Amino acid sequence: MSDRSQGEGWWLASDGKWYPPEPRPAAAAAPAPPWAAPPQARLSTGLHTAVGVFMYLTAAAAGLGVIAMANVIPKVDAWWKAPIGSDADELAAWQDASDLVQGTSGFLAVCGLVLLILLMVWGNRAYRSLERYGAGGRSWSPGWAVGGWFIPLGNMVIPRLVLSEIERIPHPDNGPAPVADRWRERPLLGAGLGWWIGLIASAVIVGVGAGVVDAASEISGEGSDVITIVTDGTLYRNGLVVVACGIAGIGIAQLLGASYFKALRGRLLR
Repeated sequence: MSDRSQGEGWWLASDGKWYPPEPRPAAAAAPAPPWAAPPQARLSTGLHTAVGVFMYLTAAAAGLGVIAMANVIPKVDAWWKAPIGSDADELAAWQDASDLVQGTSGFLAVCGLVLLILLMVWGNRAYRSLERYGAGGRSWSPGWAVGGWFIPLGNMVIPRLVLSEIERIPHPDNGPAPVADRWRERPLLGAGLGWWIGLIASAVIVGVGAGVVDAASEISGEGSDVITIVTDGTLYRNGLVVVACGIAGIGIAQLLGASYFKALRGRLLR
């Protein structure tokens, strides 16, 4: 300490004295600013409602499909058991019933496609809306909410994992933002798990049934001249029964899904 500088590196303190070039007291660190939520990206109420509506529509389409299948199965069996050469009436009845099956299948396919598109858009926007919660340790992103559906086999898992974060982060028990890692402790909703597992299982059942139908028939010709030849009527009928069970499973799963999205409404739209 001195009343004047003694050379390079000496520094003047607040007491008016000069001190040698030794480590001077560090300035007090500025307090960390309080956490501030980013600009809010809200999920549209209309979009959320549309997903639920199309889940109900898909369930209704699946119900119609089951009715159509229940109508065609006995007609296939009756045709197969009728004597060859005197089965024209049974064949006509089967063909008429098949037209109804094709119509309901087309309706189910359209509803399912629209629902898939809505789920991708909804997932992307719902994940974006999570920014305001300040959640840590997230594994996915809004892009995965869309891209995960296009990965073969991965689409059986990735969309559900993204949905798990969408479901847990806005859980009311997490407290005020930022929620940090507290969201990981929240359990998943049973209706959501039932919906997803039901969809996967039903798709597998429909695929198995379709495989049995293919194994019991041969297709020849092209375009309007295509002809389906049944080689084993009993096996063909059994394949249709399996397909009908899978379609029924899709309907039940979508009803669970509608219930699930109703529960999510209170979390995501508040």
